[in-house]
Amino acid sequence: MKALEAQRRQGPPDDWGPWLTRIAVNTCHDRRRAGWWRRFQRGSEQIETVPLADGGPTPEDVAISNETRRQIWQVFRGLPDRQREVFVLRHVEGWTGPEIAASLGLSHGSVKRHLFRAVHRLRAALGGAA
Repeated sequence: MKALEAQRRQGPPDDWGPWLTRIAVNTCHDRRRAGWWRRFQRGSEQIETVPLADGGPTPEDVAISNETRRQIWQVFRGLPDRQREVFVLRHVEGWTGPEIAASLGLSHGSVKRHLFRAVHRLRAALGGAA
């Protein structure tokens, strides 16, 4: 609208590019001086506090996750063979205690003890966070 008004007042410009740019810049200045801009800025959240649209992990989360995964695997590989077997059968395969005991030829109490020790070591390695 401002371009049409300016063209009616001044006639067609000699060079359209700078003329349209000047109208656009002046329109932006007019809007900034208007009261609605200040009200909009006060009512809006700071850009730093607006949540990102992408809900994926941040680079920091990925780095922490990779470090945590590395620690878990390192501790897991350091477990005695029997504790590793019991842990995998219970938490990866989803077997029950009696099923594990029957499969490995152990008592149910022995399975519980191996599982407790494996989980305890993993938790200790992660600072009790697991």
